Amino acid sequence: MDRQLTKTEHLINQLHDRIAREALLTEADQIRSDLREDSFHLVVFGTASAGKTSLVNALLGRWVGETAATMGTTQMGSSFTYTIAGVTGTVLLTDTPGLQTIGQQGEAEAKTLAQLADLLVFVVAGDLLASEYEVLLELARRGKRAILTLNKTDQILPEDTEAILAKLRSRTGTVIPADHVVDTAANPQPLKVKYLHSDGTQTIEYEDQPPDVQKLVTQLARVLQRDGQHLHLANALLRSEQLSASAAEILHQQQTDQAQEVIDRMQWATAAAVAVTPLPAVDLLAAAAINGRMVSELHRIFERPISLQEAKAAAQAMGQMVLKLGGVELATQVVGSALKTSPLALVGIPLQAISGAYLTRVAGLIYLDHLSSGQPWQEETMQQRVKEQLQHLRHQDVISQLLGQALERLPIKVRRSEPPSPSRSPWVAVLPSSEVLRPVNAKQEQDVAS
Repeated sequence: MDRQLTKTEHLINQLHDRIAREALLTEADQIRSDLREDSFHLVVFGTASAGKTSLVNALLGRWVGETAATMGTTQMGSSFTYTIAGVTGTVLLTDTPGLQTIGQQGEAEAKTLAQLADLLVFVVAGDLLASEYEVLLELARRGKRAILTLNKTDQILPEDTEAILAKLRSRTGTVIPADHVVDTAANPQPLKVKYLHSDGTQTIEYEDQPPDVQKLVTQLARVLQRDGQHLHLANALLRSEQLSASAAEILHQQQTDQAQEVIDRMQWATAAAVAVTPLPAVDLLAAAAINGRMVSELHRIFERPISLQEAKAAAQAMGQMVLKLGGVELATQVVGSALKTSPLALVGIPLQAISGAYLTRVAGLIYLDHLSSGQPWQEETMQQRVKEQLQHLRHQDVISQLLGQALERLPIKVRRSEPPSPSRSPWVAVLPSSEVLRPVNAKQEQDVAS
């Protein structure tokens, strides 16, 4: 368990967002603290009308929560120390906001509190509603163990109570053991009593009835005596795993943002170099593939370092895929068509500069998708990614955004450069790392011509 938390904290410490990092580290510290304590956390959960707060009052034997109809429901989670005969250690009993009746914020808080529970007490006032059933299943899928309590049985005929209990056990049998379904009357209605006096007169009085929660208390004691330590450790592990997942999600977004910045920087560096450097015709793959430096940077961001030679090989393989699947021809068509009506044509930014940026972005996003997936390189999967990115990046709004950025990102001297001479390939590209590019061979010229 300690190793799991240490691993999670290492993940959290990589986050750049200070607020998120500190919040997650605080949660990790809380999990460690909870593990050191000899205590159990019970959370009472359910809709507002089920009588959760009345049940908490009955269990504690004292009035700790408002149950008036005008309140409607507990607005915030409230926790109390609770002692159960035969159970060693402290029991923390938490009442939660009711589901459905206080809006998304209150319901979200209730579900968050439920995630902290070693054991849930799920309270209903009749057969399960569809919404209650879905929440119960969701919590069970997240590893939460629950005791299902049918409350307000003082308002139900005994035979009807047994019928409802049987139905509840049947519906929840896959996630709740039958003996974990019990009935209670946490706040019984006063009993109407008629008194006949010796003088022949009659009076009617309403007598308060004591709560009936013994079946629930017995079941709580049985479960905590038998499985309490296991539930406590399992809950700490579950919370740690969920914390790790939250940190991983934030870290992944952070890495994606960093990778996007690298791709953006490299695409415009390539465009600027293509526009101002008079080179002879070069390998078309140089314009279609991200270079080894970009691949290496992306691997570093995702903590999957590779050598420069491996990065160059990956870039070349990516370029081959883009070329074979018509990426170069597509860039010529979509960029060339868009340039006809773009202000870029008026300031002299050549087609091959924008196309170089376009192809660099295509290949960069493909490789980013590959690294984000965490999967090994597979030819068929990579080809599918190439097809999807080429399809997405041909949309007019994407091209328009690219052209708009070119006006801001390309330097003035690039905008004023002379159009390329006929002897210069429209697909000249210079890698920002100044790598030497191979000449186009005869077979590639034939492939392009076809």
